[in-house]
Amino acid sequence: MQYKAILFDTRSIQKYIFSSNQLKTNIGASYLVEAVFEEILLPAVREILGADTLDDTSWKRPEDTDWSSMTAAARVGYIGGGKALLLFAEHVDDDILTAVIAAFTKKLLIHAPGLHTGAAIGTLELAADGRYIGAERLNPLFDRLKEGQNTVFPAVNVPYTGLTLACSETGETANAWVDGRFCSWEVAAKLHPTFPSGSGEADVQQALMDKLMTAFTPEEQEHFIGRYDFPVEFARLGQKTPKNDIAVVHIDGNNMGRKFQGCETLTAYIRRSRGIRHDTLVAFAALVKHIVEHIDRYKDSLDLRDEHGLCTLPVRPIVLGGDDMTFVCAGKAAVEFSAFLMQHLMEKNIASCAGITIMNTSYPFFRAYEMAEELCSAAKNEMRALERAAGHEVDSCWLDFAILHGEQPPTLEQFRAQEYRGARGDLHFGPYRVDTDGAGATDERHITALLAGVRGLRGLPRNKVKELRRVLAYGKHEQQQFMTQLGHLNLQLPDVPAWHAYAENLWERERTPYMDAIELMDYVMDGEV
Repeated sequence: MQYKAILFDTRSIQKYIFSSNQLKTNIGASYLVEAVFEEILLPAVREILGADTLDDTSWKRPEDTDWSSMTAAARVGYIGGGKALLLFAEHVDDDILTAVIAAFTKKLLIHAPGLHTGAAIGTLELAADGRYIGAERLNPLFDRLKEGQNTVFPAVNVPYTGLTLACSETGETANAWVDGRFCSWEVAAKLHPTFPSGSGEADVQQALMDKLMTAFTPEEQEHFIGRYDFPVEFARLGQKTPKNDIAVVHIDGNNMGRKFQGCETLTAYIRRSRGIRHDTLVAFAALVKHIVEHIDRYKDSLDLRDEHGLCTLPVRPIVLGGDDMTFVCAGKAAVEFSAFLMQHLMEKNIASCAGITIMNTSYPFFRAYEMAEELCSAAKNEMRALERAAGHEVDSCWLDFAILHGEQPPTLEQFRAQEYRGARGDLHFGPYRVDTDGAGATDERHITALLAGVRGLRGLPRNKVKELRRVLAYGKHEQQQFMTQLGHLNLQLPDVPAWHAYAENLWERERTPYMDAIELMDYVMDGEV
């Protein structure tokens, strides 16, 4: 059947979600992005076409959907991944399609100011099973979206009203009074999301609970609800002095484009997309269950205070769905939580890579998120290098981390060159492989070897660890003196089988694994190995 189509997408999502140093604001922004099409676009379509002229349910049952019949003037093709496809009957006038876009973007200014979106109008022909008729598929619509992204720069904030006070988070006019402070309308919308449906302010915490509970059994729900909650402030992630640090973790699936290349039909695309989204949710729910099952252990290492009778968990997802996720957690738990999630995703045949940025609570959050993305890209480079060496696609999981203190260079490459370059080579040894298909303890860059090194270093006097950190940046002579001194004191470096090549001279092939182990000594909880 021949359809008229509008393809919508959201742009600059990361900047919209992570631009604030207030966790509650970031959570609300993520909720708005996830709900923008269901809660704002679809009401706009009904407003233009009429209440009973939009089919927004059949696409959720793709295996039962006949794409060659049209029972309404418009229907949803799919919604997900920051995009939405609307299909219209051929008799619908082109002006109606333009009016839908105008109504949607107008509502955005009210309910989600600051959010950038794009739209492309075209045609699409589908067979009954959702198979694309014609070789072009959705490519012309994607091309128009890209062209609009490069040529159209919409104003998505309400213009200045003459007030001179600027919002501390966005720099826009602080023309709203929310939670005892002046802020911009964009921040106000993120803090208290509302939608055209008239349902009132959205309960963001309850929305997360509802989402997670779909992956819990009734018995698990009964045990969880009323006992545990997720933090809404960065200061409540369980940090303990002297290391009052948090972490932002970005996990992204590997080669996801290839996984969708085999989807010859719209039905197959929807099924694959929803399957990945479900597996991601199940993996995070498994992490939550793991934390609850071992809550006493986490209370020993973290400050998990009860508030209003609920135990606050040391983790909070900000973006959860699709092939990627971003969450914040206590700095001490970042490596453990990341490895746990990646291994569970691997069990669902979703290989992934992760970037972990550990920083003080007051560090600019958007900068930390950007660093986490760069670290994730560095991990993906290792994954691709492994594939090139093997000559075929290899499912492997890698993670990389960085610990930020004060002002740092703008890029990961500059940061490493300035902070982790010694006289003999690179002080940073990662990224590290996480999946169990790797060589494990015999692989020098497996997470198991790194954690074993951390455990071993904890057996050394603290002053010797500090001295080791200092001499690693120096030349060979200073390092040999240090090793000789250790021998006189009957001390030795961690006995990590995978690191035996480094045990005598600390360095090999201009690399050393010991600096990373020293860095993580304060960011790995007891008993993790």
